[in-house]
Amino acid sequence: MFDNYAIELLLLKNSFAENQLLQMEFLSSLIVVIVVLWIVYRGLRYRKIRECFAIHKYEKEPENAIERFKLYVDAPLLSGNGICMWRVYLSVPLSILTILFYKEEVISSILLQFYVFLFVTDALDGAVARSLNNVTNLGKVLDPFADKFLDLIILAIVCLFSNNSFFVLSAVFICMVDIAGQSVRAKTSNPAANWVGKTKTVVKVITIYVVSLNRFDMYLDYIGGTLLIISAIFTFASFYLKVKDRLHLRFWRKRKTPRMRGVFDYINQYLFI
Repeated sequence: MFDNYAIELLLLKNSFAENQLLQMEFLSSLIVVIVVLWIVYRGLRYRKIRECFAIHKYEKEPENAIERFKLYVDAPLLSGNGICMWRVYLSVPLSILTILFYKEEVISSILLQFYVFLFVTDALDGAVARSLNNVTNLGKVLDPFADKFLDLIILAIVCLFSNNSFFVLSAVFICMVDIAGQSVRAKTSNPAANWVGKTKTVVKVITIYVVSLNRFDMYLDYIGGTLLIISAIFTFASFYLKVKDRLHLRFWRKRKTPRMRGVFDYINQYLFI
């Protein structure tokens, strides 16, 4: 098994050394990441850069899903919530273009730069909201939803083009668990993504890029399969934590009723002496 990893790593090394398009793709992606991260960690300290962004103002948080979606759409494009919506707005057209031009190396490399930019805006939206004192519960729910809307679609696409049944089944599992977790998120005590969710997203993005190298006829089955397994583990762990938090929240809400309070007081008195 380790020999297969070594062979795939050698293939990856030689392909990057010989393919100028791959080199340009990697360097341009790196530049995009560095520029956005500079804005996140340094640029937003400057008043003139902060003034380029906007605040999303609203009176109260709607409970109705349709009204909440309208509020998302009304968010200024340069506000924290608006930057989240970039990923929602662009996911579908980018996915269609990816399917149409997946095997066109130059076009797919250009599309990859858009994906990289959208992925790294996951760090930008929260930083903008915090720098403008505009952190909202809406944004805490929207941010991970926008991530799922983008990365699950592209993960499914690259796995379908891999011609590997294990990749396809793994993508289906990750998508189903992630969607189930997203449906629970809004009902947890803290809908914001935790470190498990953030790590899951980073691993998933790396997985997407490695699997997508099949555009250049590089089928890294062992490396890609390992990354998919790690992504699936983090996805399930994130889902488990959401469900656990949701059940804990429901448990303590019941604890507040007089009848349930008597039951729990009895248990505490006789079982936890």
